[in-house]
Amino acid sequence: MGRRKKRVERVIEIDVMKLITALTVLVMSLLLIISLVVFVRGMLKVSRFDVTGDSPYEREEIINASGIKPGAKLYGIDVETVEMNIKARCPYVQSVTVKSKFPNRVKIDVTSQTASWYIEIEGDYYALDSDLKVLEETRDNKKFIDGGIARLTLPHIKSAVVGSVLVFGNNDSEVRFANEFMRMAKLTTFKSRLTLVDIENRFDIYIQVDGKVNVYMGSTENASVKMKAVETALKDPRLENCISAEIDASDPSAISVRPVIDYGEGIEG
Repeated sequence: MGRRKKRVERVIEIDVMKLITALTVLVMSLLLIISLVVFVRGMLKVSRFDVTGDSPYEREEIINASGIKPGAKLYGIDVETVEMNIKARCPYVQSVTVKSKFPNRVKIDVTSQTASWYIEIEGDYYALDSDLKVLEETRDNKKFIDGGIARLTLPHIKSAVVGSVLVFGNNDSEVRFANEFMRMAKLTTFKSRLTLVDIENRFDIYIQVDGKVNVYMGSTENASVKMKAVETALKDPRLENCISAEIDASDPSAISVRPVIDYGEGIEG
């Protein structure tokens, strides 16, 4: 029989004290690094703002709305709160991104929206976005007219507060029919030409196109069919040179177009 091989056992000796010393040095180094990072971050103060994007607000307005003061801790800024502040205090701002930039800079990038409608309440004018959030209150509607913003009339307006959604209607039915009619108006080929949408009375609706073509829609019944009929009627070549016109679309199967044309020597209707 062959000789059995002897097993050789290796014994690894660990110097516990050296290990503890090494771990202690490592932990202390990490704590020192963390302390230095915290110290440096705490020392960094905001002294510069970069505001980018398209906005109707002045740079200082957006900075003030952010709530960030010069000298604030750069990395102590609650970005989410700042973005909410700006959107709440600057309603035309649709989206905003705030970033802290080493060593002392805050970058604010905004994207703004334009008004979809404006309304009048006792001589005051209010700009509204597509969701009827109130964007602005003013005594002068000239910029809305010049900007091609359509005037809107709604049933029983109860509240118009800048930054909040307009509250109107005595019941859900009124609100529903108004919202549906506005939605259909936005889907038409002539939506950019609208100058008035009067849906204060669901049984007596009017719209105006190009500031001169007055369209009687009647009730909300068959509204989508009536809109299509108006789209066709607006292609009438007589409307190109008219000074005003009336379209009766209350019966879409028998729509009528009555232009008033100025031929220089007289007016023909």
